[in-house]
Amino acid sequence: MAGIKQRLDSVPWKPGHINTGEWEFSQSTPDEPSTVATYQAPRPIRIREDREFDLAVPAFETFTTVGDGSTQTFNLSHNLLDTPATEALVLWKVLDSAPDGMPAGQRETPDSIDFEGNSFDYTDSGNVENLFVYYIPRDPAVVEFTKVAPGGGATLEQPLFEVPTAIAHTRDQSKDPLSFDLGRTALQDTVPRKWKIVATVDAPYPVAFEDEEGRGTSATNALLAVPRAQTEARIRGLKDAVKADIAGLD
Repeated sequence: MAGIKQRLDSVPWKPGHINTGEWEFSQSTPDEPSTVATYQAPRPIRIREDREFDLAVPAFETFTTVGDGSTQTFNLSHNLLDTPATEALVLWKVLDSAPDGMPAGQRETPDSIDFEGNSFDYTDSGNVENLFVYYIPRDPAVVEFTKVAPGGGATLEQPLFEVPTAIAHTRDQSKDPLSFDLGRTALQDTVPRKWKIVATVDAPYPVAFEDEEGRGTSATNALLAVPRAQTEARIRGLKDAVKADIAGLD
């Protein structure tokens, strides 16, 4: 293990974050652990616990207006949080048919948001409109990050860290950043090339970072930025060393 640690320390590392655009997203199933984001490392990376970390996982819900131009109140299925971390509610109008070159999803602004009533008001254009809503819920959930080896057969993985949304969603992360701890094993922070980092959510609500129908909507209030350092160097023996580290073979 000392040899691989020396090789890791001898190569140049570029600091940064795994930002929202680098993850592949999927929608969760309420009340059961579900994968909502997957990142595959294009080069070896090291997760950095000494840098700021951003996280907010929105609930997803759809509604349909009556189409008569009146103002309607839409009641959310879960408690809405007036969060300091990000925008509490993002609203999209989704067109059944969009002009050429135009996305089906168009951002809209609610007439008002009632945090105590867990609802929002919206006035449609006089036509029936489909509304896609991404909002930050007060209901508690847990997000767990796991390192996963590629390939078929038995899955080789290692938990990295987990974050309760009761902490993430109630904190102004620009002033009071989230943190996590690594180091349970010597190479826990190290992710070889082509390995994945998987984010799993256990929540009573459906989590989505974008709609699975491809209608052009996304949760612009979602936060997912994991601090990393990346190297372009090829590190001999890294994959085998990480596998041995997970297995507890020094």
